[in-house]
Amino acid sequence: MQRNPRPVVRPLLAAIALLPLALTAQAAGYRFGTQSAAAEGTANANGAEAADASTLFANPAGITRLGKGWNFSGVLDYVDPKTRFTDEGSTISLPGSGLQPRAIGTVGDTMSFAKPQVVPHAYLSYQGDNGLAYGLGVFVPWGTKLNYPANWGGRYNLQSVELKSLSINPNIAWKAAPELSLAAGLNIQYMEGKLKRAVPYASVYAAGLLGAAHQAAVGGAPGLALQLQQQAAQVFGDPSYDGSIAVDGSNWGLGFNLSLLWEPAAGSRVGVSYRSSVAQKLRGHADWTQPTNLPAAVLAAITAAPYNGVTALDHNDSDASLSVRTPESLSAHGFQQLTPSVAIMGDFTFTRDSRLKQLRIDFANTTADSITAEHWKDSTKVSIGAQWKALPSLMLRTGYSRDLSPVPSATRSPALPDAARTWFALGANWAFMDNASVDFSFGHVKLKDAAMNATDDGDGETPCNCSFATARGNYATKATVFGVQFNYKF
Repeated sequence: MQRNPRPVVRPLLAAIALLPLALTAQAAGYRFGTQSAAAEGTANANGAEAADASTLFANPAGITRLGKGWNFSGVLDYVDPKTRFTDEGSTISLPGSGLQPRAIGTVGDTMSFAKPQVVPHAYLSYQGDNGLAYGLGVFVPWGTKLNYPANWGGRYNLQSVELKSLSINPNIAWKAAPELSLAAGLNIQYMEGKLKRAVPYASVYAAGLLGAAHQAAVGGAPGLALQLQQQAAQVFGDPSYDGSIAVDGSNWGLGFNLSLLWEPAAGSRVGVSYRSSVAQKLRGHADWTQPTNLPAAVLAAITAAPYNGVTALDHNDSDASLSVRTPESLSAHGFQQLTPSVAIMGDFTFTRDSRLKQLRIDFANTTADSITAEHWKDSTKVSIGAQWKALPSLMLRTGYSRDLSPVPSATRSPALPDAARTWFALGANWAFMDNASVDFSFGHVKLKDAAMNATDDGDGETPCNCSFATARGNYATKATVFGVQFNYKF
């Protein structure tokens, strides 16, 4: 006889699929990565170019180079992801029960889970006669929308997630010397998200039946104990007893940014830009849906005295919150005009993603915390680019970027199926008026094929509000990115 295993299903990960997105705003992961079509044409290597108001994202000190008066840039990005997950044997287990793991996915099954998205951004700057310039950026730093099939092998880890974010970033820049500009700003960030995942109530029922069997055996009823054990073996892993948990939440956070841009010689620029961490506390609501098809005999066995040792059937809707501090980032970038028509540029960005060790959900009721292992590492991004003024009114661009993922393969999850990525980019700027131009960009992003072996086990801590489900398989991901940007000076 096995001891009654701990209650095994409290998998309310209210923001687990939301926060990884926020935590990688300046690195790989779920960084949206397309805030300026002018930058996208160089694979985001042009932080020191400072040619239009969209420099407010990469290096706000650059707005001092735009001349007196107003400058506006409006951006529209279209991202078309091509994603494929191939199941390689997803299972669910019940530690301490003696029951063998059950398959919850079909080996070889493939599926797609992401759809195209259109995202806008806008930037406005003004410079007067006093050496000061002012800017306001409103952009999407991160976002995602993933919808997995309802019966896929990782449904107990994640079924769907949608994240929307907005950053309102006012800045003030000062030309401290003819060759040196400094800037500082506030980063007012908003996030809202929705998450849904399946709940394996069959595990709860099986645990209750085994607990009842143990009590029956202790009470001198071996026949009943055997019957209850057999019922547990039949119930465990049965997807017809799946329920679900749906969570939504939102939050505002506040951070700051600092930057400088130095021009040691005509046509040569070097810049540094820092964005601080942001303290966030996502507050949301959890809505449980329980199955109604449990056989009466099973329900009676696990709820009636003296066998009512399982309380996990009492899944009440409640509030939940998650406190987190997003990572700071530091970028260094350069720009060199080689000839009157040709320039090269580059960017290096470091992000302190290693802050994130676990995601811990705090419930408003007495339910124990829900924990997911992350154990991220610091990440870096390197971009190089070039541009050629082919005609007086036409600038052509190209770029390449290598972005290392902060996500270790050991803790890769369905909400963050990330891996190292490469970005090949082409772009163009057409100045169709003296004070107006349009940027176009095209990018192809390819992620390294990524294996996943994610078990919902609370990172080994007890008590464990876990499903003990393992999503196992391989991701293949790429994306096409189109950007258009309108620039106007007035």
